[in-house]
Amino acid sequence: MATTMGPGDVVRAIIRARAEGDMDAALALIAPQSRDQGQTVSHTDWRQKWAHLMAAGLEVVTERTVENGEWVANLYRVHGAPGSDGAETRGMDMVRVLDGRLVEHWFFVEPDPA
Repeated sequence: MATTMGPGDVVRAIIRARAEGDMDAALALIAPQSRDQGQTVSHTDWRQKWAHLMAAGLEVVTERTVENGEWVANLYRVHGAPGSDGAETRGMDMVRVLDGRLVEHWFFVEPDPA
């Protein structure tokens, strides 16, 4: 009997796969049709989004993670976010995972007040 990963495990595996450059492994953990920032997106859309962010030199460090049922929230320190002029910012996302796959994602970035 196969064991399904919990929501936090899925999110960490997506982050790890992306950091290792294994986009196929990351996409395998995302539903074929999911929601990103309220829009229905495909694996092709995710791949294009990641390529754009990587080309911009985006670096993300997870500082904290909170899990509640099917939702996972992460607090990030972000470098190279589009529109930040290279300044360090903080970001937060909320990810919904059902049946071992990401089905919904929200991400917000603000300038770091420090």
